[in-house]
Amino acid sequence: MVTNPSNEGPERAPTIATRSDDSELDRFIRRCQEGLGHQVHGESAPFLACWSHADDVAILGAVGSYARGWESVKSHLLGAAKRLNWTGLAVQSIVTIVGDGLAVSVGLEHMTRAVVGESNERTLRTTQVYRFEAGQWRLILRHANLVTAQDESLEQSLALTP
Repeated sequence: MVTNPSNEGPERAPTIATRSDDSELDRFIRRCQEGLGHQVHGESAPFLACWSHADDVAILGAVGSYARGWESVKSHLLGAAKRLNWTGLAVQSIVTIVGDGLAVSVGLEHMTRAVVGESNERTLRTTQVYRFEAGQWRLILRHANLVTAQDESLEQSLALTP
């Protein structure tokens, strides 16, 4: 048990045990990242294959607004892929937390592309939630938003504040 810093009562720490071993989750997360590499290049099938088909899945994407439920998430991803043409993707993992049948990963996704001969880059802050269902891990939630130059400047000034 972890003490709540606000002293409003105890708080439970995440359980580390899962219904599969962590290496299985690591392999699944890499599969999601590879699928995402296809998604940002306009091909949705490998990324769609990572998702649960349940009604409680959701995406809050960097393209468009949001979608809830498998059919809506699928339509959202297919539509977004038509607008994407990033040729490079590097995922920087910040943290992964594993619980009993659920896991969360937080990271940065660095994307590149050439537009009229000039390099174009963007970075997304991402959170993904995974659920162990029917004997395998599945993606159930994705949230991504753009890291702006203003965000990076503010972060640097926060780091300098004593």
